[in-house]
Amino acid sequence: MVVEGKDKLSSQWWWFDIQKKSTPNRSPWLHSTLSELDEKTEAMLRIVEQDADSFAQRAEMYYKKRPQLINMVEEFYRAHRLLAEKYDQIKCESGTRLLTPWMSPLSFTKYPQEKLTRSSTEKSYDSYSETFDPESELSDDMSEVEDPDLEEEEEIQTPRPGKEKVEVSSGFCVNNDEVLKLREELERLKEESRVQQELLMQKDEEKREVIRQLSLAMDMLREENIMLRKSVTKASAKKESLCIELKTSKEEGFWKRLFN
Repeated sequence: MVVEGKDKLSSQWWWFDIQKKSTPNRSPWLHSTLSELDEKTEAMLRIVEQDADSFAQRAEMYYKKRPQLINMVEEFYRAHRLLAEKYDQIKCESGTRLLTPWMSPLSFTKYPQEKLTRSSTEKSYDSYSETFDPESELSDDMSEVEDPDLEEEEEIQTPRPGKEKVEVSSGFCVNNDEVLKLREELERLKEESRVQQELLMQKDEEKREVIRQLSLAMDMLREENIMLRKSVTKASAKKESLCIELKTSKEEGFWKRLFN
């Protein structure tokens, strides 16, 4: 039992390793979602790695647990698909927002309106200055307003993890660090799904082997039953023939004694 427990722990190394590497700073939604995912994964592993003493018990266990395992895999697939679709939708919306030519780039900026207020204040101050230059002030003002937007577009196109935020058309801000975490989570879920599929295929093959062995045992029992029936039939036929011979011999002896 100790060796079997160690083997099960070694087969679940990827799950325990991921739980150790989990970040403590989580939102309540992420915490509840990951807790639910851990519970479902643990339940699936219990079903998959459950063992029995004999082939018959394993086959019976397989047919009992198979619908439950199929439902869990279906829920796991739906959650994985929904996460991938939401991620793709957010990614497409942010990309469309960046490539639309007639939309103002100010919707993407994270800068507050302090710079615009400061530029207008500096402009009014410079209007009273003795070195008043309208063209230079206009160019400075335009660069003050336009350059941050251009820089922001460049920063959005080449994001740096954990620092930038992108505001999509719906007004939902997505942190690039969160996007990277979602991408890592998606890859992890893909890997888990692949491992689960391999385990299911392996277990299915084992169940098929059990069924084949049971079928062979049933065939052997049928053949043995047929042979026993044949032997019983032969024995009964011999017994009947002996009875007939004895009866005939008795009758012949009686008639011989009678005529003599």
